[in-house]
Amino acid sequence: MFNRGAPYLSNPPVSGYYETLLKAPVFSADPIGRRQSQRWQLIVDDIHHSASVDDLLEARGKAEGYIRGLVDAGHLSHDRIRDYKILSSIHRRRTLLSDT
Repeated sequence: MFNRGAPYLSNPPVSGYYETLLKAPVFSADPIGRRQSQRWQLIVDDIHHSASVDDLLEARGKAEGYIRGLVDAGHLSHDRIRDYKILSSIHRRRTLLSDT
């Protein structure tokens, strides 16, 4: 699902991954979009609170599955920039985990 080849995009600083990840998908302002946004917040928190690389990989799978499901259901459009932001943010979290 996520395209790994988007070298033209700049990378946010390692410490800024959380906000970038949280704001990567844009949800609608209706009740369904608010519910989707709340679920995304929980997934982002799982990524942020991952204590090991294995935990992070599990959270990444949840994030990818959630976004894929929303795209497949027509709630989100295909967006390579959004996907790149998600992947690069998770990579930054992994970098932070590896440094500890």
